[in-house]
Amino acid sequence: MDQQLIPPPDLAPPSVKHLPLARRIGLWAELVDACDVFLRSGLRSRVGADGDWHSAYRAWCERRMADHERGQIQFLTNLARRETAGGH
Repeated sequence: MDQQLIPPPDLAPPSVKHLPLARRIGLWAELVDACDVFLRSGLRSRVGADGDWHSAYRAWCERRMADHERGQIQFLTNLARRETAGGH
């Protein structure tokens, strides 16, 4: 089980397929809001009670986007290399 990537069915989260689309969208929005609360809480704990968490959030977003852009560039570079090597 140590090498298993997919958890067994008994550990899977409950399915939401039976719920109406509006409720599934509502659950997704609640999850996004909860994640935002955790992120802001973590940033506040880093900058302290008197710190500027808005600036910390902006810096976090900039780092995240820079990481994402690097990953996209690497992906496209690898894709171009494979297509060139394959003769396409």
